[in-house]
Amino acid sequence: MEKTVPVIERLKREEKDILIFTHENPDGDGIGSMIALYLFLKKLGKNVTMAMKDDVPYIYNFLPHVNEIKKLPINHKFSVAILVDAAHRKRAGTEIQAYELIRIDHHVGGEFESIYDCVDDYSPSTTALVAELLRTWDESLVDKDIATCLYTGLITDTGSFKYNNTTSKTFEIAKFLTEKGADPHYISKMIFERNKVNVLLLLQKTLSTLQLYDNGQIAVLTVFREFLNETNTTEEDTEGFVNFARSIESVKVAVIMIQREDLKTWRVSLRGKGEVDVQEIAKYFGGGGHKDAAGCRIIGEYEKVKESLIEKISESVNRKVEVMR
Repeated sequence: MEKTVPVIERLKREEKDILIFTHENPDGDGIGSMIALYLFLKKLGKNVTMAMKDDVPYIYNFLPHVNEIKKLPINHKFSVAILVDAAHRKRAGTEIQAYELIRIDHHVGGEFESIYDCVDDYSPSTTALVAELLRTWDESLVDKDIATCLYTGLITDTGSFKYNNTTSKTFEIAKFLTEKGADPHYISKMIFERNKVNVLLLLQKTLSTLQLYDNGQIAVLTVFREFLNETNTTEEDTEGFVNFARSIESVKVAVIMIQREDLKTWRVSLRGKGEVDVQEIAKYFGGGGHKDAAGCRIIGEYEKVKESLIEKISESVNRKVEVMR
């Protein structure tokens, strides 16, 4: 990364109020990027606020300064708003008021908001991109709290360094963050080893819906609203469920369909293993993401929505088979 980075130069000049926000249904990468950038800018004396539409998921409540995250929408027009870890401002799920909007992200495509946007779809996570930005700006300001937030996003978006977005550069960034105080054991324990009993009961119900298609190449899980009500859980508690379907040996694409409160909208997450570009599938339904992890929202009756998903996924799976032949 060059020493002169447009977004850094732009933020250096900003003397008014800054908003940092991320997408609805936030994950470790979005929250970690937001808090880290917030803490860094606060150290520089900037007037900065961080906010998002939804609550912090339970598994990320250990992150430093989460109590300072405000709820969107905010009835105020900021001088500049920074969108992290999202391809579109609409992914915030609510209105954002700002004179200028800048995007920092690692998703493929999306909408460019400003000449100062910093988008790198080769980066393993937005936190990795933010880490590079902060190192370039002033490495001495990266402390344990900032490193903890950035490491959290790095391990969650790389599947604890299992996904194919993991490269030697990923480990170099992880090394930098651990040297700055991030504790891999503690962070992993807080994210992956604090399950509540009712979340496991929700997982049990979800796994009972498992269906396989195309000779086991496509796996579908479903979370009906009644499952959440019966186990006293929320959508955020389904984090990582789709990976159980993805772990099946024959599966090339795994899907989880989560029924929203209106009972008509389905939040769909897709996961691949490097053979099928699930981002293209999500894009077809108005969503987006990465080659191996993407999502979208579809409105309709359960069976019809599932049928349309399976049809589109099957096309991609079989097209890949034909190419390989």
